[in-house]
Amino acid sequence: MSAEITGPPLVSPWMLLSMSGAREDADDTKFVTPGNPVSDDPHHFMRGHGTYIREGEIVSSLAGIVNQLNRLLMVKTIKQRYAGEVGDVVIGRIVEVQAKRWKVDVTSRLFSNLPLGSVLLPGADFRRKDVDDEEKMSEYLKSGELVCAEVQQVQNDGTLMLHTRNHKYGKLRQGILVQVPPHLIKKSKVHFHTLPYGMAIIIGCNGGVWISAALPEAAQEENQHKFHDFEKVPIDVRQAMVRIAACVRLLRDYSISVYLTSITTCYDMSLIHEVKELSEHDSAARLAHMIAARLLTQETKA
Repeated sequence: MSAEITGPPLVSPWMLLSMSGAREDADDTKFVTPGNPVSDDPHHFMRGHGTYIREGEIVSSLAGIVNQLNRLLMVKTIKQRYAGEVGDVVIGRIVEVQAKRWKVDVTSRLFSNLPLGSVLLPGADFRRKDVDDEEKMSEYLKSGELVCAEVQQVQNDGTLMLHTRNHKYGKLRQGILVQVPPHLIKKSKVHFHTLPYGMAIIIGCNGGVWISAALPEAAQEENQHKFHDFEKVPIDVRQAMVRIAACVRLLRDYSISVYLTSITTCYDMSLIHEVKELSEHDSAARLAHMIAARLLTQETKA
């Protein structure tokens, strides 16, 4: 039996922690673990999610960040399942075809619902669905296929109601899906991006990052419903897609927020390495350190 002894990590965990949009307010005074006191005045404050009363104190039952809303104190965990909000763009996988709806796995606590009436059918056909459409549901979306959708409603039990009523949503084909923890996704108003490397990327709020080839702008405007159809992808675009996917995995493995700037910065700085080197510990750790430092510098200047 042998053991390998290594030194401290090359990348500072707290520097990487500060890169996550979900952890912007993380500091020694707000970060708590189970059993840590949150407040010693339970009469002035109300205890919220992640807290309980013990010996006259409000105590944390979770590891996370203390949030205060007026007199309500709650603890928000750093790593948790995707909860979902109305308007979120998500990438999910069809798990079951039911009567007039599809069950979709979006890494939430419960499977989401995609009703037949909330789907834009092939050919830009958005009308009242009839019995024939219900019989052909398995032809539109099969179990195991990926779909991009928007959260339309969050029900009382946490179930998400999805829709694909826009040309930019729908079935996903010919691409690479990289799953990252949802807390690493930095909130943004734009989730669909066309990169200058001949590809497009969708950053889902639920942690799904979809990388595919991009169509010319003219083709997107004329045939938006064909955006995800099968077509021949040039070798240089495929190589760029593989590198982008490796960059997203690197950001994920080193807890750096995933958003457009961090992805493009990682891509540009990784060009001195072969794609396979991005999965090697030494190369990846050094690159992650430089990426985090550059992103912190950019945020400081901004």
